[in-house]
Amino acid sequence: MRSLPRWSRAALAAFGALGAVAFPGTGTAAYPEKPITFLVPFTAGGATDLTARAIGKVAAKDLGQPMVIVNKPGAGGAAALAELAKAAPDGYTLATFNAIVAAIGPHMREMPFDAKKDFTPIMNYGAYTTFIAVRAAAPWKSLKDLVEYAKANPKVLTAGISAIGASSHLGMARLMAENKAEATFVPFGGGAPAVAALLGGHLGTAVVSGEILPHVRSGEVRLLTLLQDAKVKEFPDLKNIRELGYDWDLNSWLGIAGPPGMNPAVVKTLEQAFTKAMQDPEFKDVMEKLAMLTIYHDSATAKTVLDKSYDEFGAIVKTLGIGLYTKK
Repeated sequence: MRSLPRWSRAALAAFGALGAVAFPGTGTAAYPEKPITFLVPFTAGGATDLTARAIGKVAAKDLGQPMVIVNKPGAGGAAALAELAKAAPDGYTLATFNAIVAAIGPHMREMPFDAKKDFTPIMNYGAYTTFIAVRAAAPWKSLKDLVEYAKANPKVLTAGISAIGASSHLGMARLMAENKAEATFVPFGGGAPAVAALLGGHLGTAVVSGEILPHVRSGEVRLLTLLQDAKVKEFPDLKNIRELGYDWDLNSWLGIAGPPGMNPAVVKTLEQAFTKAMQDPEFKDVMEKLAMLTIYHDSATAKTVLDKSYDEFGAIVKTLGIGLYTKK
């Protein structure tokens, strides 16, 4: 797996020891003094959920309070972020924050929040790998085979995705559009149920993240490509989308955010705790098994990445003529 670190040993050392944050002169107790709710916008068992649980568990050790994971799928991930946007900015409600919901979703449907204004990015810790997969018994041996089938049989191919507006949806939609082919997208609210549907023979293909890999290892599933410009160490012969001749790939980041208006000292405490957690072997093992890309963006950089990707994905959605830009 290709890893994309953005720090040096000296930078990590500068974070120093973590401790509780107090607010002098305010009479406010040290932070954190109670458990922290950690919202996950998708179902349990998918890549987002598993990495959130891993980094939250490790960070909780330094913070001295547990991270209570709450899966809140719905509305393509918008339900969890709508709750986050309205939460008290005290650092006791956080959520996984990703390109799927924050940078793509607002261009697909009207959202109950302003992605650029209604959140406080804490940090980014990874990026998704997105695979196009079929059952081993399926007739398609390559991506070209699958595309040709979808081209010859418009909308017959069913493609399981986590949500309409997810990066998986956007990547597959772009692939279909460029080849003048059509698929029928089936959203599941998370990658794990999409994988289950594929294994059950209810889908032609699934466009999902690392939750598919155990079934590749068991021989039940065949991977056709990776939609990121990356290589997966475990599957060196798997060609990514650029190696197959396409001039694009997906940049689908994953991080953590809080409500708007958070105290900068609390943001820094959380940023440091989650950043330190990235170095823990338990977290690294989860990322490795899911073939997730490891990146690091501090709070300020995560905000810059959000704003840039929001505009970039908006341009792609508009070009495809989907979502809010559906051609009449």
